[in-house]
Amino acid sequence: DEVLLALAEQLGTFTALVGGPEFVHCLLPPLESLATVEETVVRDKAVESLRAVSHEHSPPDLEGHFVPLVKRLAGGDWFTSRTSACGLFSVCYPRVSSPVKAELRQVIEVGVGSVRWPQSH
Repeated sequence: DEVLLALAEQLGTFTALVGGPEFVHCLLPPLESLATVEETVVRDKAVESLRAVSHEHSPPDLEGHFVPLVKRLAGGDWFTSRTSACGLFSVCYPRVSSPVKAELRQVIEVGVGSVRWPQSH
């Protein structure tokens, strides 16, 4: 777990090492994998790094690479991936086009809509 935690933390700082913002999407697959692990501290650090590298994406790259990652996480079978997706919506939603915003809202509605919320009295 310590190695995975260090990896999740360091990958968020690798933008220059992969050739700059144009190639930052190369960091997404390993971070996506780390965002699905059961260990909470690793998963949280992966989400933190994903949030950091999201700012390096141009809007078209955000829509082409980052939003599909968020959708995959949100549609995951396990709570771990869905939890991670919740931490990523806010960094991509403001920067994408209206049609993609509508898609993200639908992803949230489907994923969160199936959760039974306690009734307040």
